[in-house]
Amino acid sequence: MEANEGRWDLSALYNGFDDPAFEADIARLDGMMEAYRQQVRSLDGLDAAALADLLGREEAMWVVGADLQKFTDMRREADAGDSQAVSAMGRLKKLFGSVAGEAALVRRWMGGLVLTEADYAAHPILADYRFFIGEEAEKGRHMLDTSAEELLGRMQGCAGGAWTDLRGYLTSFAHAPMNGKEYTLTQLRGFIHSPDKALRKAAFEAELACSKSIEGGMAFALNGVKEHMNLMAELRGYGDVMTMTMAQCRMQPETLKALWGAVEDALPKFHAYLCRKARVLGYEKGLPWYELCAGLGESGQRFDTEGARAYLVELLGAFAPDLGEMVDRAFREHWIDFYPRPGKSGGAFCRNLSNQKQSRVLTNFEGNLDGVVTIAHELGHAYHGHLIQDHRPLNRTYTMPVAETASNFNETLVMNAAIARARGQEKLALLEQRLQDYTQVICDIYSRFLFEREVFEERKGGFLFPERLCRIMAETQKTAYGPGLDPACLHPYMWVNKVHYYYTTLSFYNFPYAFGALLATGLYARYQKEGAPFVEKYRAFLRSTTVSTVEEAAAVAGIDVTQKAFWAESLAMVAGQIDEFLLMTEDA
Repeated sequence: MEANEGRWDLSALYNGFDDPAFEADIARLDGMMEAYRQQVRSLDGLDAAALADLLGREEAMWVVGADLQKFTDMRREADAGDSQAVSAMGRLKKLFGSVAGEAALVRRWMGGLVLTEADYAAHPILADYRFFIGEEAEKGRHMLDTSAEELLGRMQGCAGGAWTDLRGYLTSFAHAPMNGKEYTLTQLRGFIHSPDKALRKAAFEAELACSKSIEGGMAFALNGVKEHMNLMAELRGYGDVMTMTMAQCRMQPETLKALWGAVEDALPKFHAYLCRKARVLGYEKGLPWYELCAGLGESGQRFDTEGARAYLVELLGAFAPDLGEMVDRAFREHWIDFYPRPGKSGGAFCRNLSNQKQSRVLTNFEGNLDGVVTIAHELGHAYHGHLIQDHRPLNRTYTMPVAETASNFNETLVMNAAIARARGQEKLALLEQRLQDYTQVICDIYSRFLFEREVFEERKGGFLFPERLCRIMAETQKTAYGPGLDPACLHPYMWVNKVHYYYTTLSFYNFPYAFGALLATGLYARYQKEGAPFVEKYRAFLRSTTVSTVEEAAAVAGIDVTQKAFWAESLAMVAGQIDEFLLMTEDA
């Protein structure tokens, strides 16, 4: 394989950090930011004309800053040892931070500004940004005065952010012995996917021991983050963290209530799947935790990159020709960085390059169907970006609940087609893998939501020691997994392993996964009912996600996410696949 074979091409952005265009854009952005700062400082407040001017300036800064930031991020993700990328990240962080105070002041002013229809008519940029202005104004109404906001920003590194950093430090260096060798916590967790049962069990036991060795520091980190977020919600006038999170997600509380209500009704069906899997694997009291990802059946389908391209163009293009064309373009124009290599980030992600009307995908492709599905997932993000790329720059941001919809929809298209084509043990393997994925975003995510909600509430009254955190975790797992998990082999230290609990930017970073997966499944169910006419509804839905609330965007596709009935419809599709699995394994 040639050195650059299977790697993405970033030259649509820059030819490297030594590209004169990169330094020119740094200088251009610096000048824009200085002009923005001076303009804000010259004002005593906002009127429509001043806001129109400032939004134009922010828009221009966003265009240049996005290219610089994305290029730097992708260089760093492709090679952790890229010292130029590390240096550039530091420069950009300082540069972006230089206008944070002025941008916050503008938001506070926006919170008190009343725009008329005449204002929107007189300033087209205000009309284009009507939703954005309303959202930013609402944030402004929850901001503190300028000096307090500056103080909070400066303290972040030694407040909530410091606890997040402690979590990262502890988990990065934690290790434990297994079979005569030392392994990191991340390595031990990875063995849950091993085909070797003895190795899965040994790794799980070592993981628990490793987690216990850092439980004290991790408990302090988690308590610190949750106290920080409780305080932020109080200071900003949200009342509680859940209300603040709903605002960040552009979602109404009744939508989340409807989602969890449908999930609770469907849990017995998931328990039936887990109990049957336990029986197939020889367990009488539910699955031990380390067997949740144990595979059944056999799937030996292999792909090279050309085979993956043809497969995805066929399946995704059958749904929407423009999606198939974009997928083909992604392969032909080297949007995808395919193969694992030292220093490259694990997992997969997509970056929308909306200024260039392109995207880039990083994955770690190993030639199996799972790897092809991962590419399909990430190209779903690319398609989402494709449909919003003509929005004005500040109208290209969507929230977490809808962020995973297009990706999960692609995944559903590909996996359902693969399952339908397969036979025998291959069909069983694919079907069971699909149910593993759904169990992750339903049972596991529900347990994590319940855990976080309880921790936030108890933190108001005092410190939660490791023993209490483990007890809450075990109880929420019993609630979510029911008889499907062996109560003697739960994972009480999942609070150590999930970084999402330690974020200070978004709390309850769990329910969006269930929301996105089930929204995609529900959209697929509508597609099956309506056929080709649904495709344009789907496109319109994706376009609307950046300029409307979750509920408004779903309504574009004819869906009411505030009603439990929609989520029940989505879960009924999953229940059908569980029934198929139960039928295939009834003689086990």
